[in-house]
Amino acid sequence: MNINTPKGRQPNRQPWPLDRLIRERAIALGNTLDASTLRTYTSALTSYLTFVRAYNLPISPSEDTLSFYVVYMSHHISPRSVSTYLSGIVQQLEPFYPAIREIRHSKLVQRTLQGCTKTCALPTQRKKALPVSELPRIITHYYTSTPSHDDLLFLALLLTGFSSLLRLGEMVFPDNKNIRDWRKISRRQTVFISSEHYSFQLPFHKADRFFAGNEVLVTKKTRPNQPSPALSQLPLISRHTHAITFTPVAKVRWGSPNALILHSSLPSFLWG
Repeated sequence: MNINTPKGRQPNRQPWPLDRLIRERAIALGNTLDASTLRTYTSALTSYLTFVRAYNLPISPSEDTLSFYVVYMSHHISPRSVSTYLSGIVQQLEPFYPAIREIRHSKLVQRTLQGCTKTCALPTQRKKALPVSELPRIITHYYTSTPSHDDLLFLALLLTGFSSLLRLGEMVFPDNKNIRDWRKISRRQTVFISSEHYSFQLPFHKADRFFAGNEVLVTKKTRPNQPSPALSQLPLISRHTHAITFTPVAKVRWGSPNALILHSSLPSFLWG
């Protein structure tokens, strides 16, 4: 079949060798899932393989196998988590069993999961809420004696997270080094501080499909006649969320992370 080349100017792009195309595609496919999501999905696949081996069932998924798996796992973990496990199993096994997604959404599997959600559901357990009235007491506690750099950094993270509704995972590094991603760390060069507000750029997260990031803005008043608890400690925020240059233990560059603990490393979950 002969196709006439359409008229139009194209940049002179040199073709890549085939092995580079294969390598670049592999890199792109490897970045499809976030590292933390991939870790969860791998754990789900491990639990599925353990289940089918324990009952001498074929690895090849079927409606019966998945529905039995749902019943079994719902008596050990929350049925909501079982639904997430099924998503991971589908993602991991789909290259080998293309029909697994259709099996996952079959009526038998769906109704089994729905029934287990009703019969095996666990009550939601929430942490105690941190009221605004507690913040002055926390600030006073850290200022009763000479606070260390890490104490002030913890206070800056607490006030910033409280005022901007940030999750802990958006301010610190995971404890597991295998799922740490430097692309998610806010940089000092994105911070802006004025007398009325301060802001910084929160890079992409796994739910950000366009990887555009978000600008976090903390204003002087969160409600009418109610000053922001973070803005009331603006000198503290300036020193430990923006500059970090007051710490003598680290040579911090302009593109460095916003927060460093005393030993020149990023704070993690366990540190907080």
